[in-house]
Formats: sequence, structure tokens, C-alpha cells
Amino acid sequence: MEIGSGPPIQIDALNKATDVQEQTVTRLLDDSAKQLQEQQKVVEDTQQTSGSTLTGIGTGLDVTA
Repeated sequence: MEIGSGPPIQIDALNKATDVQEQTVTRLLDDSAKQLQEQQKVVEDTQQTSGSTLTGIGTGLDVTA
């Protein structure tokens, strides 16, 4: 059924429902984007920490014989 047909109250209700759906989808997309950014930051921080740990492994060893 098209939104332009039917009693005015029904049209108003359909328009409001459409607005709520659009707001919900927008909110979900925003939340998903924020979660993805947070996950990427965690991965980057973990990789940096791992790299620092690996780089510093040999600093405490005395390899002179």
C-alpha cells in the first residue's frame, strides 16, 4: 500500500512509522560504525604493544661470550 492513499490518520501513522524506521536504521549504522572504530583501535593498540615487546626481547640478554 502506498503512503499517499487511505484516510489522513492512517497516512499520518504510516509517515511516523517510516520516520521511526529511518531513525532506527541511522542509529544502528552509527552504532555499528563506532563499534568497528573501537575494534580497530584495540587491534592497533595490541599490535603496537606486541611489536614493542618483541623488539625489546634481546635487550636484557648478554650475548658476549
